[in-house]
Amino acid sequence: MSEATKQLNKAAAPEGGPGGRRGGHMPAAEYCAGLLRYLAGEPLAQVAAETGRSVSSYYRQARNMGLRKRDLGIPTRRKGPAPVTVQTLEGSAMAVACGDLSVPFDRDHPETAVDVMFEQASGFFSANNMKEAAVRLRMIEMVRRVTMGWRGGRPPRATVPEPDSVEEDDVAAAPVALRPAQTPPGGDWSTWLFLGGRGAGKTLAGASWLADQAERLGPGGRLALIGPTLHDVREVMIDGVSGVRALPRWTRATRPRFEASRRRLVFANGCLAYAFSAEKPDGLRGPQFSAAWADEFCAWRCGGARGAAETLALLRMGLRLPLKREEGGPGHPRLVVTTTPRPTRALVRLREEASCVLTHAPTADNAEHLSPGFLDGLNALYGGTRRAAQELEGRIVELDGALFTAAMMARARAGGREGAAAPFERVVVAIDPAATARGDACGLIAAASRRRADGVRCATVLADRSIAGLGPDAWARRAVALAREVGATTIVAEVNQGGDMVRAVLKTAGAKLRVREVRATRGKYVRAEPVAALYEQGRILHAGMFEALEEELMAFGGEMESSASLDRADALVWAMTDLLIDAPEGGRGPRISWL
Repeated sequence: MSEATKQLNKAAAPEGGPGGRRGGHMPAAEYCAGLLRYLAGEPLAQVAAETGRSVSSYYRQARNMGLRKRDLGIPTRRKGPAPVTVQTLEGSAMAVACGDLSVPFDRDHPETAVDVMFEQASGFFSANNMKEAAVRLRMIEMVRRVTMGWRGGRPPRATVPEPDSVEEDDVAAAPVALRPAQTPPGGDWSTWLFLGGRGAGKTLAGASWLADQAERLGPGGRLALIGPTLHDVREVMIDGVSGVRALPRWTRATRPRFEASRRRLVFANGCLAYAFSAEKPDGLRGPQFSAAWADEFCAWRCGGARGAAETLALLRMGLRLPLKREEGGPGHPRLVVTTTPRPTRALVRLREEASCVLTHAPTADNAEHLSPGFLDGLNALYGGTRRAAQELEGRIVELDGALFTAAMMARARAGGREGAAAPFERVVVAIDPAATARGDACGLIAAASRRRADGVRCATVLADRSIAGLGPDAWARRAVALAREVGATTIVAEVNQGGDMVRAVLKTAGAKLRVREVRATRGKYVRAEPVAALYEQGRILHAGMFEALEEELMAFGGEMESSASLDRADALVWAMTDLLIDAPEGGRGPRISWL
């Protein structure tokens, strides 16, 4: 006899049963008698009909006595739909199951299984079988989740794992070997600007640096991720193939989690990285951070006339939390900017900041990780053009209408080796002086002239020793040292800013050679036009790769000219004017100013 039967017999006995009436006017003992008849095999519905009560009233009386359905032998059913499970089969084959339904699919090609289940769901909808249609839709959602997880680098969780197996994702891989240009520079900088061509590894550099900061900051750390759009932040900076979550340093347990609703990346140690769009700079008002990574700065587009500079300014105002450096001590906040350059004022101003350090990498440096033939194909199509210089070499190049073009610079470099080896007629050092140590850079260019086999006089740029942050005595000594190094016979110095001071400081610095003073009476563009014509004729060569000089030359006449410091370019213009324009065919030119 079961415990339920014993309890009901005791409750139904007149001497031991509960007194009074329960469930309306029917005594509790009569309810117990009816339940005993049900346990003896009679249908409960028949018992309830004979006694004039409902089946639910008998269930309620059983609950009042502490009896459960399974105590009475009443079958129970599961509440809610059956769970959807995933089983891993051989190779890339998998199966998703829900109850008695099971559909196989290939995780690399899940569309076949999804198509089948959608067709089945359509049939259920037409038959008004909403329960089965809901099951199919939940199975389709599971296929989507498993597929997305696998493509994101997370093997799907199998319901029956293989014995003694170790998931590859549970072990962190070796760190990625970064090139020097991809590693943070030394020194006490506030902004690291990484200029590179397409596919040069800029995203990997920014993601690795941000992950390092998150690991050092730990719980409570706050970082910022800023891209051209929120879509770019998530698809490139966070979930891209070189993004933060794709770094091999993570395991399944430590991989950061992206919360799309809150637009933030949550690291395992509690550090948070918030995502922002450069399209909405006002979103940066209020939050504060210890470090930030800004990607594709030159592609930022904001509403109105504010532009990328406004977004950058608001971002910097939020960089006000201390940053723990590698050695463990507190430090000031830092910003990393990775971008393929464009000739914009915002980029030029950023590059010229005293606290900004620059690294550069062309696409060719990362060729081993690119598709075979990718670089060769693009060089065949765009080699020597402005597009190649900007998108592949990662250099700031000219805008439409600029005096100096990328093709001119490429041709000057191509013949530079021959020009450097030829005997020279004259060698000069040209100076565009900086009047104070806090002003613009001091342009120092060494150049020499020679005659080609056809008798045409040409010139070769030998060195660019331009430098910023030096006072008059310091740059004068640097100019004298350069003149001795290249064997110059003349120093050409602009005296618009310094006047007699320029000659005086050169003499004090030990200059024994001739100093030619020149004075600019017309604008930079007008002075540079004859020199641009010489470049176009192939009469000026470069005995080396002078990236900063070439970028300044290509800024003449473009958007950057009004904001950029063109000290190197100015010095080169004075050098070429002295060697090729003012000089008569007999050789050395007269000591005259530019008129």
